[in-house]
Amino acid sequence: MKILDIMRERRSVRKFKDIAISESVINDILESAKLAPETDTCRYYFGVVTDDLIKNEIASATLYAEWVGKAPVIFVCCTDISWDIGEQKEDDYGVIGNKLRYTEEVVNFLRKNNNRKACKTLTLCTPVYIAAEHMILTAVSHNLRGCLVDFIDIERINKILELPEHITCQLLVPIGVADEKPKKKTVKSRTDMFFYNKWN
Repeated sequence: MKILDIMRERRSVRKFKDIAISESVINDILESAKLAPETDTCRYYFGVVTDDLIKNEIASATLYAEWVGKAPVIFVCCTDISWDIGEQKEDDYGVIGNKLRYTEEVVNFLRKNNNRKACKTLTLCTPVYIAAEHMILTAVSHNLRGCLVDFIDIERINKILELPEHITCQLLVPIGVADEKPKKKTVKSRTDMFFYNKWN
């Protein structure tokens, strides 16, 4: 399948058949995660959870997503949060770049807030989503489906998985054989989605 065809087939699924995912397919999905770009300050780690007890514990730490426990495999996307924007000098590339994006007021709050782990989790959360989407698209190429789940109790999942203090879960990617038929994806017909050079 061409990549655009895979994207057209990609639908979020929340019901799965009780069919195990082969080790070779799991390895393909993990390989696709390795192909995602990492940042200078953030490394990724991926858990593969197939144990029913652990899956159910993880499911209980989600917001209205207990269904993830029924997936044959839950991929847990984690990041290394050793880098702390609060410990960097004012002229650090990461400090300057984040001020450009989010304003000085927001970055100063993140640098000074006492809850360092939460601030580091927030500042280092975005890049791993690229890897998660790689995983979903690879799953679709194997006729599997899944969903990105990120309204989760991060600290609780960290404890369930016994992650070290400098590693945190950022999101879950439950994958399996779909046991529901989502509505066919309609290609957006909007003509205002794109602009060239300038808005007007």
